[in-house]
Amino acid sequence: MTSPFARIEPYDRSRHAEGPWQVVAAVFDEYGFPFAAFDYDADLREPEQWYPPDRGGMAVAVDGAGDVVGCVAVEGNPGGVFELHRLYVLARARRRGIGEALVRWAVARARELGGVALVAYSDIAFTDAHRLYERLGFRRFRFRYAPDPWRSREWGFRLDLASAQSQAAPPTAIACEAKSGSRSAK
Repeated sequence: MTSPFARIEPYDRSRHAEGPWQVVAAVFDEYGFPFAAFDYDADLREPEQWYPPDRGGMAVAVDGAGDVVGCVAVEGNPGGVFELHRLYVLARARRRGIGEALVRWAVARARELGGVALVAYSDIAFTDAHRLYERLGFRRFRFRYAPDPWRSREWGFRLDLASAQSQAAPPTAIACEAKSGSRSAK
């Protein structure tokens, strides 16, 4: 059963359990990407350890039924440059503003912790995410081979947190007409 709303909330193992792991694994499956639960993707087994709230944290998008349908993480780095990680939304919840709400949460969180910039790296296959980042004021600034075992090809995006376009408050609840469907990546 689906719900017309999704809430963005900080990750809490007691409420969200394996939700982020399941979301990312589903999106990887759709794109034919390998999912390495005990290697490169081990951060999703213990997000509270990899993304502690005092250094950024993880947020999830939860639909009205209580299901995790999306996730994002933020990690602080020296010099105030934060990195956005793990932006993924299940196919059935896409095109409803959930990805944007998750990015806005990440922007607000980095700013709240004193960040001066937010950087995101995104596989070249995730063109919808690239358009979202650019629409929200990120600029594409580099290409890289990811530090994963497969050397995935990624675009880098950077947002100056003082920019006017990034000042909007993050929505905590958004309307979404989630519907059943196949999985596709954000």
